[in-house]
Amino acid sequence: MLARDVCYPMGAMARHWGRGLAAAALALACASPAPPAGTRGDAPPSASPQIPVDAKVADDVNGFLAPNTQDLDGAPAYVHYTPEDMPLHVDVQLPKLAARYSSREATDAAVIEAIRGWEAAIQTVLPWFKLEIVRGERDAQIHVEWKTRITGDASGRGGISWQVAGGRLRARGWFEYATSPCQEIYCQLDVDELKLVVTHEFGHTLGLGHCLDCNSAMNYSWETRKRTLITDVDLRTIRALYALPNGTRADGNLMLALRPKTGGEEEKTAQ
Repeated sequence: MLARDVCYPMGAMARHWGRGLAAAALALACASPAPPAGTRGDAPPSASPQIPVDAKVADDVNGFLAPNTQDLDGAPAYVHYTPEDMPLHVDVQLPKLAARYSSREATDAAVIEAIRGWEAAIQTVLPWFKLEIVRGERDAQIHVEWKTRITGDASGRGGISWQVAGGRLRARGWFEYATSPCQEIYCQLDVDELKLVVTHEFGHTLGLGHCLDCNSAMNYSWETRKRTLITDVDLRTIRALYALPNGTRADGNLMLALRPKTGGEEEKTAQ
């Protein structure tokens, strides 16, 4: 199944909080209601938005660990990458429009730097975790794509999916980002804002959901004006997720596609 996230920049919120706040700081609202069809995303935030059901309060043991996908029967489950997947190939598309006051080359470097930030942080708790940035590799495990616009004035969206081939579950991640997510001039992201977006979205490709009002790259609070980069809360959640057998359902059983076959398809893929 495919999990999706949608993030809205300050420009989209300026209609509610005023243009001054829009120019002063980044405020991302990442909307992901529970999705019956395996997708996430809703309308831009209103003056009195609802908290998304996937936003979790962090605890001292497992962080904000929560199921990040669905089994074939719709049951919630956990998927992640494994040492056998390393290094994770991350296919990064060159942006066609630079961030504000920046060049395309510097914008591309900022995207890669934000992605590499996860590698350096995760290696402190999972030394085997490794990324390799590639270009134009169709079979890469994670794809990063620049978009002119994303539906709903979003600055980014992403998620994780899975497939089972040869009896082995393989996770696949993706995210899209826009350097100018809405048509207003002040809406174009600068490099620092873009790094926050990419850091958050790449967390979703790694299997993380939202953390409700906590010090986390995956923070989701309607009152928060600015996100932070990767913290101990994020790493605690990564460690808890990656400690689970890959393909574990929330009920403790393995996903259906990983159970002994009695006939039928050789390969199953969540779409």
